[in-house]
Amino acid sequence: MPILEVKDLKKKFENTQVLKGIDFELEKGQTISIIGSSGSGKTTLLRCLNFLETADEGTISVNGKIIFDGRNPVTDPKELRKMRLHFGLVFQQFNLFPQYTALENVTLAPLLGAEAADKDAIIEHGKELLNQMGLSDRMSNYPHQLSGGQQQRVAIARALALKPDILCFDEPTSALDPELTGEVLKVIRGLADKKTTMIIVTHEMAFARDVADTAIFMDDGIILEQGPARDLIDNPKKERTKQFLSSLSK
Repeated sequence: MPILEVKDLKKKFENTQVLKGIDFELEKGQTISIIGSSGSGKTTLLRCLNFLETADEGTISVNGKIIFDGRNPVTDPKELRKMRLHFGLVFQQFNLFPQYTALENVTLAPLLGAEAADKDAIIEHGKELLNQMGLSDRMSNYPHQLSGGQQQRVAIARALALKPDILCFDEPTSALDPELTGEVLKVIRGLADKKTTMIIVTHEMAFARDVADTAIFMDDGIILEQGPARDLIDNPKKERTKQFLSSLSK
């Protein structure tokens, strides 16, 4: 059984249909890379999966259970928070809290409402995650004292701290210069090696080809082509996919 099943997901903003019926599945321990030009619907898809936007139609199922049905969407804030826990989202712009240290940023959400007996374990887990990100000497630093690459690694640790079923990345290196991009991609590659279940929206084609199991090419709100990542990126079948990939190499 796939860990994630998305069926006929649609989303409109005013008169613009941004998602026109998205269907895909993701197996536990696998990585999907989503590629496509700006405006193709990639970020909207991620935001619908994370319930930052509410899709108009379709279903989202995790571990065989429907958690979203467009015919009867959940509106209760408590239920929405519960459903968001299935997904961890790493944004383009880090979105760290400037007034908190790296460790505080990572542990803030898990500590909310936690039993007193669990708090030490949560803090230890936060330290382990930052160590895993190569930031063991930066736990007490505030965001302004960290490079962009370090901030993004804190953001990845923060997403992992809630132990999501699926980790989502929205262009995780787009706000970084080339020198810092490599350190973030190395962390994500390590997560893939550990069979972390991930969805990665990215413009790094070599990374998408080498790290992902499956690639999805989105165009104008639909999935135009999908398949094994290396096959799709090296030998696309659809003319529009070929045009997109060719435009990146110019």
